[in-house]
Amino acid sequence: MVKKNYVLGLDIGGTNVRIGAVRDDFSMEGFEMASSVEMFGVPGGEIPALASYVEDYCGRHPRLGRPKAVSIGFPSTVDKEKRVVLSTPNLPGFNQLAVVELLQKEIGIPVYINRDVNLLMMSDIHALGLEGADIVIGCYIGTGLGNAICIGGQMLSGKNGVAGELGHVPVLGSKRVCQCGNVGCMENIASGKYLEELQEKHFPGEVISRLFETHGDSPVLREYVEYLSVAVALEINILDPDYVILGGGVLKMQDFPMELLKTFIRQHTRKPLPHDSLEIVISKQNQESGVIGAGMYAFARMREGDL
Repeated sequence: MVKKNYVLGLDIGGTNVRIGAVRDDFSMEGFEMASSVEMFGVPGGEIPALASYVEDYCGRHPRLGRPKAVSIGFPSTVDKEKRVVLSTPNLPGFNQLAVVELLQKEIGIPVYINRDVNLLMMSDIHALGLEGADIVIGCYIGTGLGNAICIGGQMLSGKNGVAGELGHVPVLGSKRVCQCGNVGCMENIASGKYLEELQEKHFPGEVISRLFETHGDSPVLREYVEYLSVAVALEINILDPDYVILGGGVLKMQDFPMELLKTFIRQHTRKPLPHDSLEIVISKQNQESGVIGAGMYAFARMREGDL
């Protein structure tokens, strides 16, 4: 048996759970995916399901030995101590769930948790070679509007652990009710969810993945891209970052107008600065990125002696 120095990284989304063995050089093997709906389909069974998934994975990869830790990214708000998942709209069974305490009791090894977007951005900062930058912001447009902020090499957490909720900045005049319970959140007009609404209303019958390929010149979609840019520019004008990382599933759609998005971002960024020195880079995100980021986070916590 070849035992290796690794942690088990998990990236839990509303649709899929991704898992892999991440080594201390941040390489990965044994990447797998499973259905979130199938795994967490029994209310109240979230922790047993996670424990079973971890044990089954280890059983399928016996040559790796036992992982040093399990590190999990959730599409959620997480408390400041990074022990409790506070709110997960797409996986409500995790709301107010003390994941670290309960899962550690089940599997007997250290467990670390964080917001999935924080872990994704950790992976991007490494992949893009931005480790020395003072301020980096990441805007990931997927189902929602994911946001992470890194200052001085540390992910911004905030007083309660919920910093970086750019998607929930209020938009004056909007009466749309958000899944978070508030009215008028930015995410209601700058997200994949809103793009789905536009597709149903203006392009019925069109496959959403081809919207920009077939209707890229539509005023409706150009306006949508500008909405995305306003969210990004808002944070740029507040933080004056060294780099802005753009990513997420929407931006990876066929023929998404990335240059138009950049133009709109610059249009809404304050002149002359930070506009004149703005550095926009594109995420290296793939299916494995969140898992690698989870592994990076675990190794960082272990280096700090946080077991």
